[in-house]
Amino acid sequence: MNNDACNMLLADPNSGQRPVQEDMICAGDLMKGKSVCRGDSGGPLVCFLNNTWFLMGLSSFSAPCNDPVGPSVFSKVSYFANWIREKQSSSPSPDPSTAPPEEPPPALGNSVSLGTAHKHRTCVILVSSQTFLLWWLSLRIL
Repeated sequence: MNNDACNMLLADPNSGQRPVQEDMICAGDLMKGKSVCRGDSGGPLVCFLNNTWFLMGLSSFSAPCNDPVGPSVFSKVSYFANWIREKQSSSPSPDPSTAPPEEPPPALGNSVSLGTAHKHRTCVILVSSQTFLLWWLSLRIL
């Protein structure tokens, strides 16, 4: 989605400000209702091109994530590419020998499994109830 269209959807009509700037990418699937939501900030926007994943942006903000879902705004990684390279070149490479020894997380060592969170039985009941509801609605329409 281009930034002009995104600004039309996200701008506050009273302020006249354009929230999406040139250092940002606007993305969203308004037909499927896909959007970032609270807690997603900093998450990646990636694209699979020529068998390679590319980092395109980092989640910044979006319209409220309830219906109707609006577009999401990401920082544009390519806009900051020179700054990223500068920071990488001025930082020393990490020394693997200084890393702490790898240990399993404490919760995994002494924990007892309580089973899976979702049982197949629950899914079957849910699917069966949905099927019954659709069947009942189709009978009422006929």
